[in-house]
Amino acid sequence: MGGTAAPGLETVLARHAPPDVYRRLGVGALNDLATAGSTSVHAVVVVGDLRLSGVLLKEAVSHRLYARFVLGFTEAVQGLAGAYRAWFDKFTGDGFVVFWLYAAPEGIPTEVIPEFCQSVLPASERLVDNLRRNSRNFPVGVGLAMGLDSGECELVRVGEAITVVGSPIVGATRMSAGARAGETIANLPVGSALEREAGRLAGQGIAVERAVVSTKEYPQGQEAYRLRFAASLPAHA
Repeated sequence: MGGTAAPGLETVLARHAPPDVYRRLGVGALNDLATAGSTSVHAVVVVGDLRLSGVLLKEAVSHRLYARFVLGFTEAVQGLAGAYRAWFDKFTGDGFVVFWLYAAPEGIPTEVIPEFCQSVLPASERLVDNLRRNSRNFPVGVGLAMGLDSGECELVRVGEAITVVGSPIVGATRMSAGARAGETIANLPVGSALEREAGRLAGQGIAVERAVVSTKEYPQGQEAYRLRFAASLPAHA
């Protein structure tokens, strides 16, 4: 189902949404977003966080170079989000939020999520190498940690930006916080969907393993899934 956006909303969608946003959202959801500022959706959320970024900023030889390197990484992630038909939500200073909308209940886009995460890793490794060269002291444990979750949420317009609000953001942030540098951890809803695709993913060098992650809410651990990547994928065309 196609549709058009209200004046002003088109520019915001062009900045954040994939090209097929009009077909995927449809006229009703677009009207809700334009008039009420929000619409109910289902989303898979990826939260990326650079471990020890505050320490690296403090240790940076040049803060200008630090900012330039982080900006370059953010632009690379934004380009990959577009290539994998994802929404680029925001740059968080030392990380990012990316999400996909899908039709409930079985529409989680398992064909692009792990490939996106795998493709982000080379860009994060280049970022770490650049930050290392610009650092007076470089601690152990620097690297990108990613967390994934999925479920029902609200797609919300905030001024000239669009974001998602709901438990998937909380869950993805929790998984990211529980991951170490270089790890990608998925919460149960999206992790179990990826586990069902384990055979296909194994052929692409991607393993989905059950794991226990210690989080702030569950310090004794909570069940999750760890994604392991044998090699980095090139950017998706």
